[in-house]
Amino acid sequence: MAAEGGVAFVGAGGSGLRGDGGGFVGERVGRRWRRPVGGVRDRRCRLTGGPRMTAAIPADGDSADKRSAIVREVDDVPVNLTAIEGSDPEIDDKYKKWRIRTFYSIFIGYATFYFTRNSFTYTAPGMRAALGLSLEQLGVITSVFPLCYGFSKLISGVLSDRFSTRTFLAFGLAMTGVINILFGFQTSLMFMIPLWALNGVFQGFGAPPCAKLLTTWYAKSERGTWWGFWNTSHNTGGFFIPLVAGYCVRAFGWQYGMIVPGSIAIVMSLFLYNRIRDTPGDVGLPPVDVFKDEATADSKPATKKGSKEQGSAWKTLKTHVISNPYIWLLAVSYFFVYFVRQGVSSWAHIFLLDFKMVGNAQEAAFRVSGMEIGGLLGSLTSGWASDRMMRGRRIPVIILWLLGVMASLVGFYYVPGSWRYVSWLSVFCIGFFIYGPQMLVGLAGAEIVDKSAVSSAIGLLGWIAYLGASVAGFPLTKIVTNFGWGAYVASLLCFSAIAVVLLLPMWRLGMPDTKVKPVPVAVPAAIPEGVPAAKPVPAMAGAGEFRDCEKCATTGFIIKMDCGPATPNQAMSCKFIEVPCINCGGTGHVPL
Repeated sequence: MAAEGGVAFVGAGGSGLRGDGGGFVGERVGRRWRRPVGGVRDRRCRLTGGPRMTAAIPADGDSADKRSAIVREVDDVPVNLTAIEGSDPEIDDKYKKWRIRTFYSIFIGYATFYFTRNSFTYTAPGMRAALGLSLEQLGVITSVFPLCYGFSKLISGVLSDRFSTRTFLAFGLAMTGVINILFGFQTSLMFMIPLWALNGVFQGFGAPPCAKLLTTWYAKSERGTWWGFWNTSHNTGGFFIPLVAGYCVRAFGWQYGMIVPGSIAIVMSLFLYNRIRDTPGDVGLPPVDVFKDEATADSKPATKKGSKEQGSAWKTLKTHVISNPYIWLLAVSYFFVYFVRQGVSSWAHIFLLDFKMVGNAQEAAFRVSGMEIGGLLGSLTSGWASDRMMRGRRIPVIILWLLGVMASLVGFYYVPGSWRYVSWLSVFCIGFFIYGPQMLVGLAGAEIVDKSAVSSAIGLLGWIAYLGASVAGFPLTKIVTNFGWGAYVASLLCFSAIAVVLLLPMWRLGMPDTKVKPVPVAVPAAIPEGVPAAKPVPAMAGAGEFRDCEKCATTGFIIKMDCGPATPNQAMSCKFIEVPCINCGGTGHVPL
């Protein structure tokens, strides 16, 4: 179907692109793309999608009324005209605004998840005094949360890949708010336990959608930095919730320590639904990998929710997550990382009181407070290092940070209890180094799977990670009871070392393959008998005289290396491909 006034690309939509200075001029008319005859494709514009096309090219001398057309059926893979960053100021500005808008929304949203997650922790003392609950009863309420939360991250990760990320995130936050409010009206342990278990279920709706949005809106070369900034949202939420809940408990009673954070969460869920969009395509923007000029031969846009290509949830999980050996190495290492993190955050202050003979609980709390501050800086630094210093390679940074954890644990054990600030610094270093792997393992998992399975991968990793966190509870206390506090530190060191060993096979993940592969050497075609080697070669079919093409050695093609993202079998997916020689047009000879 020819387009009047230019070349028509029939596709699934997009926005018009304009190139100045003789660049490509694109105009959208209904569901078609038009280009004036004689227009030149700007190098900063890209035509993506590669199914069959039919073309009718006008002969030399044809008038402008005889239009050339490239027609493509709508039912095939869409043909999209996309602009690389810097080619169109309007698109650049729009992309910048939406990326900032998406980031601050998920940052504030996930910090609010921590409001409704930690509200019980800072309300429990007032609840215990008002209701006469024992420490064991409070422990039962606390213990049901991580088990439900870890399992929920797995299920919600799969579901988040199937439905709207924006809706899923907002719905989860709203439900945690409702549960916190209902919890504030309870006085019976029989109702508190299932409510807090249900809160763990909906808390799992937070991290997988945020991970999906980060991989959708930020390219690989910058994702570590932005992921690190987002990872500090739980430090932010963890900093403010004691102030909010503590004030409400003192001023109004323990019930308001649950009701107020719950109300804030409901309001924030409406904010998230208003501010977030699932993909750049939802607002007429190109995929971020194309926009940042990082698209590879294997790159493809995220599959549309509910489409036939997306398949079933089980198929997505099985194909892209369960069958990926890298995911399992990351998952088991995540188990040990979370064991160490939870083991330090839960028991370090008691270690100081019982083993280091620190004077009182307030002094122990001061020394342990360095962990969150160190964690915030460690997340940012590790993300920056993996982006800038390692060029997107996460595993070497994770291993380096885990070695730092081990060194910090040794210092924490041997520092005398009377050295107040050195003890604080040792806990600061533990937080700095443990929060880097805690953040980067999830990011590495999100990057080695297809974009349609990011939330599923994060869900599986989170589920296994929180199994490790649960082992750092009662089982770790049994180790301390039977073998002493030296065994406590030894367990943390041992589990850190195991995580390092598990990650070593992935050291080269993302590293270009340095092995030299044999490239076929093109053999020049034989010169017809009787023709001097330095003379022009007679062309076939009497089309004139030609000479050998030096670029392809008369073969008509050249060999190029085409590289894509990493696969389970190699650090980077590269292959040699034959492409027509542009110097001779694929003939092997150049006309004189």
